[in-house]
Amino acid sequence: MADPRFFRRSGPIALGEIARFVGGALSQPGSADFMIRDIAALEYAVEGDITVLSDRRYLSVLGDNAASAVITTEALGRFIPSDRRMVFSNQPRLAFARLGHLFYREPVAEHPGIAASAHIAACATIGAAAQIDPGVVIGAGVVIGSGCQIGANTVIGPGVVLGDQCRVGANTTIGHALIGNRAEIGSGASIGGPGFGFEPHETGLVRMLQVGRVIIEDDVDIGANTAIDRGATGDTVIGAGSKLDNLVQIGHNVRMGKFCIVCGQAGIAGSTVLGDGVIIGGGSSVSDHLTIGSGAKIAGKSGVMRDIEPGGVVAGYPAVPIGDWRRQTAGLIRMFSRRSSKS
Repeated sequence: MADPRFFRRSGPIALGEIARFVGGALSQPGSADFMIRDIAALEYAVEGDITVLSDRRYLSVLGDNAASAVITTEALGRFIPSDRRMVFSNQPRLAFARLGHLFYREPVAEHPGIAASAHIAACATIGAAAQIDPGVVIGAGVVIGSGCQIGANTVIGPGVVLGDQCRVGANTTIGHALIGNRAEIGSGASIGGPGFGFEPHETGLVRMLQVGRVIIEDDVDIGANTAIDRGATGDTVIGAGSKLDNLVQIGHNVRMGKFCIVCGQAGIAGSTVLGDGVIIGGGSSVSDHLTIGSGAKIAGKSGVMRDIEPGGVVAGYPAVPIGDWRRQTAGLIRMFSRRSSKS
């Protein structure tokens, strides 16, 4: 059960309403009025909870708990006692994810208004029901949409625009950026700083011009301590619905499509273009001026130095098609095994 000091639960909610919300079907139509108190993972579910089973390997775990209902597929439901209340879904994990938003709705500003210690330029525009926490600095010409929450000690530079219902964590810095609706920006993020571009000179290094912007489209999540550099002469773009984990680095002029996922400690160098739905595993590095096709997947800890075709799956350093990487890895294991047996 989620700690009520930190999370507010809706409910209880009728099982029939749950089935309708996730687009599922009840195994027992007569159970539509049964009330569900909370959601829980298999290993923690108790009476009154609804849980999820998406893999036959965890049937024994389900049998050991007292969950009042389970979201699963019809195929897996054949292995579950018929007296167990079930909600059938073709994608039970997706249904469970959606259900989380029914029980735990997105929080709204708890204390709308502007803290006395916030410093806001007279020409900034603050939307209705916005919450501006202590120590926030908002520059000239900034536009903050309705229902936004700006965490303590955040600095928003001149001219920045945030759409409606954005949430910005504490100690974040935003400049040279236009941000859409419902953005989620974690604490300590840096958005719109100058890109890392220099040219050698006999007296040292000369920074390249950095007069672009950061464009963040609707429904983007940006994790804590992530840095997104503004463009050099064009824009850095993060496509709608994309999700960036903590500690991600996005270089100047990167253009990311819609619904991309970038896991923690990954870095994308300048001017690389990502299509829609690209997934980049944790700790990966993507070189500059590359094209990563839509639907491509990059395994964790990979080093990408060449373009990837749409739908391609790569792994390794340097990254190669994942089938080649598996064969290389297996070959190395066999080689070292032979050497060990001879010694």
